[in-house]
Amino acid sequence: MDKVRYGVIGIGNMGNGYINDYNSGHIKGGVLAAVCDVNEAKLNAVKERLPENCAVFTDPEEMIKSGTVDAVVIATPHYDHPKLAIKAFENGLHVVIEKPAGVYTKRVREMNEAAARSGKKFMIMFQNRTNPLYAKMREMVAEGAVGEIKRVTLLITDWYRPQSYYDSGSWRATWEGEGGGVLLNQAPHNLDLWQWITGMMPSKIRAYCHMGKWHNIEVEDDVTAYFE
Repeated sequence: MDKVRYGVIGIGNMGNGYINDYNSGHIKGGVLAAVCDVNEAKLNAVKERLPENCAVFTDPEEMIKSGTVDAVVIATPHYDHPKLAIKAFENGLHVVIEKPAGVYTKRVREMNEAAARSGKKFMIMFQNRTNPLYAKMREMVAEGAVGEIKRVTLLITDWYRPQSYYDSGSWRATWEGEGGGVLLNQAPHNLDLWQWITGMMPSKIRAYCHMGKWHNIEVEDDVTAYFE
């Protein structure tokens, strides 16, 4: 095929970002062929920015089965990531999902198994891996340029989220809507970089999570973890 036809499911902050990326031509070999959101107001708000002949859906399963796309980008609230990905694999589509992979380990494993059975491309959007700085760090570690690693300390101090961030959506920072807070929603990027750069996986973990310590939210917003 000359172009991969993408469908974006979920037109929130990230979904809008994907629309902008496709419109800008930054996605080489990819075209925006469909968008989907259960909220028709969100669809109406982006219609004028959609390419000509871009299909619009309010039911993600309908879009997945429509034959209008070759791949889907899943930018929905977290609980839906595995469910929609599995449905897409079952219908022969490639899948890109926003982090996190999901909320429940069992559902993520089922998603990974469905991906393996399908033979289709599957990825989670950890865009920080494309940053030349982190790529160089990984290269230096792999080549032994820094010697044998004895200990790694990762401090993240500039990813602080103001209250307005959590107030931007009713599903955010809730157990029912998001399934967690900073550890589930922001830290996956940092944890991925730590593992990707060092090539290490922990055998033991001790962590302390504080719920609503700095914000008016019910989930964790302050986490300290120790890995062996």
